[in-house]
Amino acid sequence: MINSNWYILGQDDANHPKELLTNNSPIKSGDFTHFQVRRAAHMIYQGLEYKEFIDNQTLPVDMMRGNKAQCMWQYSRFIGVTRVPLHQCDALVQEDPATLHHIIVLVRDQIYKLMVYRQQNDRWVRLTTDEIESGLLAIVRHVQQLRTYQPSVSVLTSWDRDNWAVARNHLLTLGQSNREILNTIETGLFAVALDDHNGGADLASRTRTIFCGHQGLGNGHNRWYDKSYTLIVENNGKCGVSGEHSPVDALTVSYLFDHMLKTPCTGQLSAATVVADQPTQETVDHMLWNTDDQMSIFINEAKATANATAAFSDSDVLYFDDFGTDWIKKVGKLPPDAFFQMVLQLTYYRLHKKVTATYETASTRKYLRGRTDTIRTCSIESKQFVEGWTNPGLDAKAKYDLLLKATASHRKYTQISSDGHGCDRHLLVLRLLNADHQMRSSVTGKLESVPMHPIFKDPIHAESQTWRLSTSGLHEGVRLMGTGFGAVYQDGYGINYMPARTVVKFGIESKHVPETVSTKKFAETLRQTLRDMRAVCEEVNIVNDKQSKL
Repeated sequence: MINSNWYILGQDDANHPKELLTNNSPIKSGDFTHFQVRRAAHMIYQGLEYKEFIDNQTLPVDMMRGNKAQCMWQYSRFIGVTRVPLHQCDALVQEDPATLHHIIVLVRDQIYKLMVYRQQNDRWVRLTTDEIESGLLAIVRHVQQLRTYQPSVSVLTSWDRDNWAVARNHLLTLGQSNREILNTIETGLFAVALDDHNGGADLASRTRTIFCGHQGLGNGHNRWYDKSYTLIVENNGKCGVSGEHSPVDALTVSYLFDHMLKTPCTGQLSAATVVADQPTQETVDHMLWNTDDQMSIFINEAKATANATAAFSDSDVLYFDDFGTDWIKKVGKLPPDAFFQMVLQLTYYRLHKKVTATYETASTRKYLRGRTDTIRTCSIESKQFVEGWTNPGLDAKAKYDLLLKATASHRKYTQISSDGHGCDRHLLVLRLLNADHQMRSSVTGKLESVPMHPIFKDPIHAESQTWRLSTSGLHEGVRLMGTGFGAVYQDGYGINYMPARTVVKFGIESKHVPETVSTKKFAETLRQTLRDMRAVCEEVNIVNDKQSKL
C-alpha cells in the first residue's frame, strides 16, 4: 500500500463550487455530492478519450532534448492492467484495452461494474459524460439504500503480497461467482473510487486519503490497489490518482491524469448532496462475494496491517513558490534537475551530518521498451559541495563553484545512465541470476545453489545501494498539486518533485521513527536550503553580471 504504490493530487476544477473548497465545508462524512459524481464522470470521459488516442496511436511521440524520440510502449501498459498476487512472484494480467468496455467503481468498499461503452452496429462507442454520470449516480443511490454491505474484500489488496496470494486462492475456492468477480475486476479498464469523505483543503490530509485509503472507513479501504491506476474523487470534489508501479512508470500515467484535468467540468455543477431515494432508471451491476469465516479472518488481519502501515507512514507535500526553473536557469545559471538534487543532498546533510546513497530515476526510453536506470546522485563532487556549504569559512563564490562542479558531475552521470550505461540494473540482473543459478555437484550429483559472488556480499557494495534518499522528478505538472511514493528504508525518505517555471512541489514520505527521520523537519530544512542556495547564486551571479556590463 505504501512502498509499491504512488499517488498524484489533482488541482481543483476551474468551475469547482466554492463552498466545497474550504476546510469548514458543509459536506459531512457519509455524504456524496452531485459535483463529486459529475466531476468523476467528466474525468472518466476524458480518460477514455486518452485511451482511444493510445488505441489509435494518435498520441504525439514524446520527445527529449535534442528532438530525440522516446519509446511509447509504456502507454500500452497501464490501461486494463492488474497486478495479480501469486506465491513468491506476482503476475501482470492484461487484455487488449481496445476490447475492454467497462470500469470498476468502488463505493463504501462495495464493487460495481460500470459499462462505459455501448455497442452501436459493429463498433463500440464511448458513453457521454451525462450517461456516465447517470450510471455513477445509480451506483451511489444503490449503496445508500443497502441494508447489508458486502465484506471489505478490497482491503486485502493492501496486505503483503504473499498473504494476499493465499487469501485470493482461498477466495477462488469458494465458488464460480468469486472467479467471475475477480475476472471482472482484472479486466476493468481502470478503477474509480468515490469516497463519502474528504481530507479538506490541507495537502497532508489529502495525501493520506489518496495514498493510504478512505479515511472515513479506514486505511486500505475503498481501493483495489492491484489495478494499474485508480481515480479517487472525494465528496468535496477534490481528486487524485493512486497507481501501481510495476507495469509502468508514474510519469506516463501522470500525462493521462493531466489530460483528465485539462478541460473544466460543464453542465449542472451542484454542491448539493445526493438523495438516496430519488428514483432512477438505471440498473447496477453489484459484485456479490461468497465468503466464509476464514475470509473474515483474512480481512481483519489485512485491516490491522493496513492501519499499522499507514500509521508508520509520514507523508506531506511541500509547495514552494519562491522561485522555479526560470530563476534557476536565468539567474542561477544551472540545470534545474541537478540543482534540485543538490538541494536534496544539502538538506539531508544538514539534518543528518552525513551523506547517503541516493537513487534518482534515469529514463531509458530512448531504447525500445526502456524504463529506467539509476542516477547515483551522491558523488565525490556532491560530498565536497555539502561539506563546503556547511563551512562558515567559505565565501559565496567558493560555494557557488562547488555547486557548479557538483551539478556538472550530476549531469554527466545522468547522461551515462540514460544512455544505458548505468551499473545498477546490470548488477541487479546478475545478482538475481546468481541467486537462482544451480550447478550439479561433482560429489553428490545433485543440483546445488551456487555461492553468491563476493561483490554481492561486500558491505561497501550493500551500503552503496542503501537508498536512504530515493528520489524522482516528474514534468512540471501545472494541473497537479503534488505527487509521491514511499521511502525505501525506515531511516530514509521517498521524494518526488515537480519543477515548474515559478514553483516546485515536493512529495515527501518517511517513517515515524523517533529521533531518526521526520517529514516535517525535512520539509522545513528543504525550504530553508532552497532559499539559502538562491541567496548565494544571486550574490555571485548578480555581481558577475554587473562586472560584465562595465
